[in-house]
Amino acid sequence: MHGYRNTQAARTAATLEAMSAMAADGNAGWVTLPTDAYCNPDIHALEVERIFRAGWIAVGRTDEVREPGSYLAREIVGTPVAMVRDQKGRLRVFANICRHRWMKVLDGKGRKAVITCPYHAWVYGLDGCLRRAPGMECHPGFDAAATRLEELSFEVWHGFVFVNLDGHADPLAPRLTGVEETLRPYGLDNWFTARTLNLGEAPWGWKVMQDNGECYHHEGLHPETFQTVFPGERSGTTCGDDWILQWSPAREESLETLADGTRVMPGCYFEPLDGLDTFHRTHFVLVYVLPNYLIYLQPDCGIMIRFLPVDVGRSHMEVDLLVPESARHLTDFEARLDRFESFFHRFNDEDIPANTAIQKALDSGRASPAPLSRHEQHNRHVAWWVARKLTSTSAP
Repeated sequence: MHGYRNTQAARTAATLEAMSAMAADGNAGWVTLPTDAYCNPDIHALEVERIFRAGWIAVGRTDEVREPGSYLAREIVGTPVAMVRDQKGRLRVFANICRHRWMKVLDGKGRKAVITCPYHAWVYGLDGCLRRAPGMECHPGFDAAATRLEELSFEVWHGFVFVNLDGHADPLAPRLTGVEETLRPYGLDNWFTARTLNLGEAPWGWKVMQDNGECYHHEGLHPETFQTVFPGERSGTTCGDDWILQWSPAREESLETLADGTRVMPGCYFEPLDGLDTFHRTHFVLVYVLPNYLIYLQPDCGIMIRFLPVDVGRSHMEVDLLVPESARHLTDFEARLDRFESFFHRFNDEDIPANTAIQKALDSGRASPAPLSRHEQHNRHVAWWVARKLTSTSAP
């Protein structure tokens, strides 16, 4: 066992040394992370602490808890969290843990007048304050007035809710100003979560999922779903510190003409938003807020993908189908939504075997760091960002 620990420590040290060099030179070599970074349990543990507990993690949207008393419970790297709309309409995010022996107090989503722990029936108000603690009246040191659910740091950005578990992260919005001009025309604050798809556990790590975010693979994996209309070689990428913005133009010959004469990309499932300029009507846009949030946007709808590490080489994935409020009036809304969901499954089913095979190759120990093409600026930036977070003392 002692020999194993020494070998593992040496392995981790070598990987971190390579990542430190990558962080220092901005990934000037245009390569992937060291392959050990994708399958080393010590690196995974470091990522949980320095990236997922220390950073801003997308957990959902404000429209999912629109009414007073509505709630939504999810989990972030082992921490149960709950978004709750209190009686005054204020959004709150709690650690979803009773202050008496740690039971989860909310499950799934719904609406309640109070929050009752299912274990010992302690009752909390929607503001998190303790209302009732059966049998605690005679406890000599118990202070009911000072007992409440733990509130977590959160920030709302374009209707998306981000949580910071350790409570020390700098504000999120100032980090994302570089994507504001592109996002503003969509009016995402007025969109709603039409459907959530829980895809469960995936047999690949969160970094493999993140690496799959470039458009370079359209020709190989998506010849019919994307490449015929949105050729990957024509996509563009801009990177900020904690974000990546990508866009892909539809081929000119594929554009459709609306009744008013405007041209729009094909594949709209609802009605294109009014007031969009030519760029927003004819491109799809990808926005990444690192580490775990991706939103795909087109003129009439969008897809939010959240993925979180479960263990080294395994992640959990949930998908929200997002639609502008203006689409609610469509008489065939549900049928359109079904077609939209089918579109997601078509391209996601093409990605699944590739991501699975890549993680297996990494786990085999036979993979080596890969050079990146000019179409993989996304991957270069992600590798640099992860390397910096894990090796720089000032990164978070």
